Amino acid sequence: MIGPMRPSNRLLVIGLLTAFSLAACATPTPTPTAVPTASPSPSPSPSPTPTPAPTAVPTPAPIPLNAEMLGKRLTILIVGEDISAYRLAHGTITARTDAIMVVSVSPDQSKISMISLPRDTVDVPLGDGRVFRQKVNGIMQKYGIDALRKAMAALLGVPVDHYMMLNMDDFPWMVDAVGGIDVTVQTHVYDPRLNLDIQPGPLHMDGALALSFSRTREYDSDYERAARQQQVILAIVQKWLTPAGGASLVGAMRFLGSLRTDLVMGDVPTLLEIGRRSADAAVSRVVLTPPRFGDDGIDTSALKRGWVMIPNLKAIRSYARSVMAD
Repeated sequence: MIGPMRPSNRLLVIGLLTAFSLAACATPTPTPTAVPTASPSPSPSPSPTPTPAPTAVPTPAPIPLNAEMLGKRLTILIVGEDISAYRLAHGTITARTDAIMVVSVSPDQSKISMISLPRDTVDVPLGDGRVFRQKVNGIMQKYGIDALRKAMAALLGVPVDHYMMLNMDDFPWMVDAVGGIDVTVQTHVYDPRLNLDIQPGPLHMDGALALSFSRTREYDSDYERAARQQQVILAIVQKWLTPAGGASLVGAMRFLGSLRTDLVMGDVPTLLEIGRRSADAAVSRVVLTPPRFGDDGIDTSALKRGWVMIPNLKAIRSYARSVMAD
């Protein structure tokens, strides 16, 4: 398992993805066309040396898949950090996980469920008897990414198998690597700070635009931002599942310097296969917003936590189990 991906680990991922793609997409080598035999020459010159037969290229052996992983539900925490090289260079030292999303694929790969938790959620159970009273986007900074994974499992009441995390520098690479994404914008998105003035309707986005679209919340709310993040993730996956998109993403992975995950490298081909089998899956997307999943407002307690959402654990767990439990 890995933490921050070292160059050797990134190359291993690329190698596995490339090998799997070749094994899945390889076409048979055409049989060489027979060369007609020349008519005998009346001259006594020696016969030409026979042309060597072409050496057969062995077909790549298929990379074995993890049958156990293929046959059970897979649930992954996807996290986006609000940190970048620019922010670090200008004095930012605190990294917050402002994008927190759990994605679950059913055992038969026919259903995908996405749940996003607003970053202002407080009073989150940590899964060890303690409760994190501050906002959920501070858990990772204090206790680490695996603690955030366990906290999300406790909050939702379902197992969360793995985590993946990227920062703001790597996110645009993911989008540009697959040639941009296509998103249907639901409402007018306006944020002059980020040079955004987008009208509703279908729109093709490059990496920079997709990042701004996923970050803005000043003119609506964090809830709408989380819904936009779900749209963007789905659009990336849809492009990634195409042959051209998958090949492009393989090439871009060497640039993902911030990628952190606890996924085992040997299971990368299996994860690709799960993705391919899920290409036509029914998708459900929910942001855990009030009033159904909690109450929000200015915190008037002695903790002075600002604007918060206090989760309704019973409602959250009931919904999560209905879409992420077998």
